Amino acid sequence: MTFPMNFIRRTGETCAFDKYIPAPCLRKSFQAEEKVTKAGLLICGLGFYELFVNGERITKGALAPYISSPDDILYYDEYDLTDRMKGGENVVGVILGNGMQNCFGASVWDFDKARWRGAPQLSLRLEISFENGETLTVESDESFKTSPSPILFDDLRCGEYYDARKEQKGWNEAGFDDSGWKNAEKAPLPRGEQRLCQAEPIAVSQTLTPVCVTRQGDGWLYDFGVNSAGVCELNLCGKPGQEISLEHGEHLINGELNLRNIQCVPDGYMQKDIYICKGNGAETYIPRFTYHGFRYVLVKGITPEQATAELLTYLVMNSNLPERGGFECSDKTVNALQEMTRRSTLANFYYFPTDCPHREKNGWMGDAAVSAEHTLLNLQAENSYREWLHNIRKAQDDRGALPGLVPTGGWGFSWGNGPAWDCALTWIPYYVYIYRGDKEILRENAGAILRYLHYLSTRIRGDGLVCFGLGD
Repeated sequence: MTFPMNFIRRTGETCAFDKYIPAPCLRKSFQAEEKVTKAGLLICGLGFYELFVNGERITKGALAPYISSPDDILYYDEYDLTDRMKGGENVVGVILGNGMQNCFGASVWDFDKARWRGAPQLSLRLEISFENGETLTVESDESFKTSPSPILFDDLRCGEYYDARKEQKGWNEAGFDDSGWKNAEKAPLPRGEQRLCQAEPIAVSQTLTPVCVTRQGDGWLYDFGVNSAGVCELNLCGKPGQEISLEHGEHLINGELNLRNIQCVPDGYMQKDIYICKGNGAETYIPRFTYHGFRYVLVKGITPEQATAELLTYLVMNSNLPERGGFECSDKTVNALQEMTRRSTLANFYYFPTDCPHREKNGWMGDAAVSAEHTLLNLQAENSYREWLHNIRKAQDDRGALPGLVPTGGWGFSWGNGPAWDCALTWIPYYVYIYRGDKEILRENAGAILRYLHYLSTRIRGDGLVCFGLGD
């Protein structure tokens, strides 16, 4: 299934550490005078999108549509909007996040140098059928109106900065005056293959409240008791312009939060969210285009009266993988190992298995290979594995070589790969076949496996061994 992708954007400017470009809002108003019998929407957001219809957020989950290389695959999602259309004016609204389209916070792995890097873009097509037999098509073009959102800064690894004073009430609803907004501009067509996302969405799987709140220097340390992955929901009544920062981490030294073990971006940017209050009563903030791996949150900018347990709620997130199996026995230590393994697996499953949710968030193939068997014993992950394998096959180069991590902007072919890591291409289909009896996943990957074996034949040493890349 494909659709004619016409990409638009607010401007061609890209956000960076030294130049903040707000995430763009885009909106389109249209009339539906007749009774709607069917309405279907296809949407591709590069990198991430948040979708609203008549003011209601209907996005399938966090970080939609997927985390991929736009040079390889352009993921899109499909929505049935039949029951959401109303008589008269209707509005489709979208906010775009940087995602992989502008992943400047991953320069360690050269994502900032990826040839696709650019401003966020949107492609959208809404087809409506009316009871009288007429149809209406709403497609992304220069008639969409666009304006900066209150999201001043967003990066998958670094965090998100939000200024609530810049909110425009009702921007995604009927009756809003967008005469001060600019028209969107046409964006160049990306190079990737169109693909409907079949992986499970990322959803909130658990909510945690702090087990302890203590004073730490000029801030307050919130301890949630377990190390997992997700974001915090912030709830407070603040003063106009009050700036609150949330620094997320997993490690304490002498009782104080320490982020040295996860630094890979400039100081002050690692896993940090900032919220600026509008100051007109109760306010709630949940970051949209990032996530963090953490147990602790250091909150700065609040008063002692605001430092309550109700200030923060931990929204634990992961791919919405159904439960498939479990383990319990009479030994508490073994049960604890099972619980920690399950939690670690889920914290590292954001569309595909990653190496860590706090520092890298990368799809390292060695980690995925050795964790595949226990993941499949516990969770129904075969759909998400199949989707990620499609990305692995697209990343394979003309020689048959594989990068050490997928997605990649080109990094990982000369360092970070090798037989011990590339084995994910073979091991994951094998274990899916063993535990699910799925032969189709073997057929889908057989060609890539043979190409890789041919590549290995060119790397045989004089002693008959194939030994290159990472060995651990």
